Amino acid sequence: VSPQRPKIYLAFLMVGLLLPFSIIYANQLLDNKIHNKVSLEKLINEVPILAELPKMGRNEDMLIRSDDRSVLSESLRILRTNLDYLIKSKNDKKNNIIFVTSSVPGEGKTFISSNLSMIFANTNKKVLLIGGDVRNPKLYTYFAQKDVDKIGSRSRGNVDIGLSEYLHDPKIQSKDIINSMLVHSTTFDVIYSGKIPPNPAELLMGNRMGSLLDEMSEKYDYVIVDTAPIMVVTDTMLITDLADHIVYVTRAGVTETKVLEHPVNLWNQGKLKGLTFVVNDVKESNLGYGGKYGYGYGKSVKKWWKF
Repeated sequence: VSPQRPKIYLAFLMVGLLLPFSIIYANQLLDNKIHNKVSLEKLINEVPILAELPKMGRNEDMLIRSDDRSVLSESLRILRTNLDYLIKSKNDKKNNIIFVTSSVPGEGKTFISSNLSMIFANTNKKVLLIGGDVRNPKLYTYFAQKDVDKIGSRSRGNVDIGLSEYLHDPKIQSKDIINSMLVHSTTFDVIYSGKIPPNPAELLMGNRMGSLLDEMSEKYDYVIVDTAPIMVVTDTMLITDLADHIVYVTRAGVTETKVLEHPVNLWNQGKLKGLTFVVNDVKESNLGYGGKYGYGYGKSVKKWWKF
C-alpha cells in the first residue's frame, strides 16, 4: 500500500502549527512573574498602583536630570504626581513620611527612592532622603558619582556617620548626620545608613527612630526612607507604623506573583497603611499606552530662550 502523502503532509502541517502555540501556552502556565501594571493589578485587589517604569537605557544616568524628557524620567514624574496627590488628599497632619520597600533585594527600591527625592526637590521643595536599610546600604552607590557634590556636612572628623550611629549613640544629634547634596543642579539632604550594626532590629525598635522622623517631618516637605526588603528581614515591619505612605517596588520579570500575597495580606490586616505599588523595569513592549509611545516623546528639550 503506497503512503497517503497528502494526509502525511497535512499531519505535519498541523503539528507545525500547533507546536508553537502549545509552547506559548505552556510558558504562560509556568510563568510565575509579573510583567507590567496589568499583570500586577490582577493580584493586588484595590491597592493603588502609582506608576510603571520602563527599563533604563544603557546610556541613561542612575540619577535623572531635571531637563530629562525620556520615557523613564516622565514615568518617574508621574509617580511623583500620583504620590503627591495621595499626600495632599489628607489634611489632618503633615502626612509626608514615605517608606520605599520591596520583597527582595534587586527590585529597584533604592533607584526609585533616590530619583523620587530628586524629582520632588526639583519642585523647590525641601526633601530629605534617609538610608533606612542599615543591613545592606546602597545610597553610597548613587551619591558617590562624579556629578554629585556634598555641599554641606556636619559629620565629625570628616568621616560620614549615619542612621545606625545616630540610633546607637544618644550624644549624636540629627544635625550631625545630615548631608546637603548637589546632584545635577538639584539640592536636597541625605542621611546615609552608616556602618552596618550588629543589632539592626534592636536599634530600629528604639525610640530614636520615631523621634528622628517626627523631627524631620516638621523640617522637610518630604521625608523619603529607603528601607529593607520585607521578605528578607523584619527591620521594615518593625517601623511601618511610623510611615504615612509605603511605596512597594516590584520588578517586571523578577517579582514572583506568590510573594505579593504577603504585602496584600498585611495591608488587609492594617499592618501596611498607605500601601501603594510601583512596577519597575518594564519592557517597552509591555508598557501601557502612554509609556509605550513616550510621555515626553523621548527627546531632550532645548532651553526655552534658544530658537
